Amino acid sequence: MQDEHYINQLSYGNDSALDTLVFRYHKLLYGYTYRLLQDEKLAEDIVQETFFKIYQQGKKGFIPEQFKPWMYKIATNCCRDYWKKSSTQKEMSTDHNMEELGHIHHIIDHQLERKWMIDSLNQLSFEYRSVLFLRFYQDLKYAEIALTLDIPIHTVKVRISRGLKYLESIIREDDRKGAGANE
Repeated sequence: MQDEHYINQLSYGNDSALDTLVFRYHKLLYGYTYRLLQDEKLAEDIVQETFFKIYQQGKKGFIPEQFKPWMYKIATNCCRDYWKKSSTQKEMSTDHNMEELGHIHHIIDHQLERKWMIDSLNQLSFEYRSVLFLRFYQDLKYAEIALTLDIPIHTVKVRISRGLKYLESIIREDDRKGAGANE
């Protein structure tokens, strides 16, 4: 059955429909929020908050056109709310050396699960990090990312392109530091 059908079932009082959605998406949603927040407990809290909001909207009779982007949008907004709190904001380096894109796509395809890649991605601002995680970890299409983040598809493309350039710069800088440490 389609995810939207389960949301519809919530409006009819079928609370077990949420169980199916949780079963389908808990692990994916947890992975996404953990990568953004780098905190297991907080990621779990955000996932629970996301499913609670899905439940509330379903009970009210709201049925999204596409469930998956809508679900990620809720989770992303919950993460944003967390980062907006002054006590949790981190200073992010904005001194990125813009270099050519090169073979960054190849690196991402083959090295996504490596810790250094995650660490490098976490150096990016939330705007770039979220689109790259949604694209390369959650395998969402540009249109789905646009729906998730509530931004135009052109903005998604620009953020992915710039994010990849910034990421390449970070990786190259790390490589230079690593080469200097090995000498």
